[in-house]
Amino acid sequence: MEENINEKEQVVAKEGENNSETALLTQMRDLHKKQLFWQKISTCCIAVMAATVVIVAIAVVPKAVGTIHNVNQVAIKAQTSLEDMDEMISNITEASSGMNELVKENGEGLTSAVKNLSEIDFEGLNTAIKDLQDAIGPMAQFMNRFK
Repeated sequence: MEENINEKEQVVAKEGENNSETALLTQMRDLHKKQLFWQKISTCCIAVMAATVVIVAIAVVPKAVGTIHNVNQVAIKAQTSLEDMDEMISNITEASSGMNELVKENGEGLTSAVKNLSEIDFEGLNTAIKDLQDAIGPMAQFMNRFK
């Protein structure tokens, strides 16, 4: 009888061990299912992000390359314009130096010419021209008759 009891206890103990092993295996299976579900979601998210990066790269990279090319062209034109402006400024500086020398060289002559022009007696000159017209006028009329 004791042997029966021992056998029953062993069977019950084995059933208890089997039940706890089954429960643990069930928990592990459920945990693995959850992990698999979340891994699938993570994989899908990573695939969507990778696809987005590829699409953006395909759409943006050519535009960026074109923009960089345009910026380089503008920079080259700006550099050329700056060089032209430097040349113009040096030419203007040379021209102003030449004008300064011209004014210095001709300043005295211009001053004396203006002084001489201011000393001209315009009233006397006008009177002389009128007298000349009066003197030549009758002779011009006489010559016109022979034409």
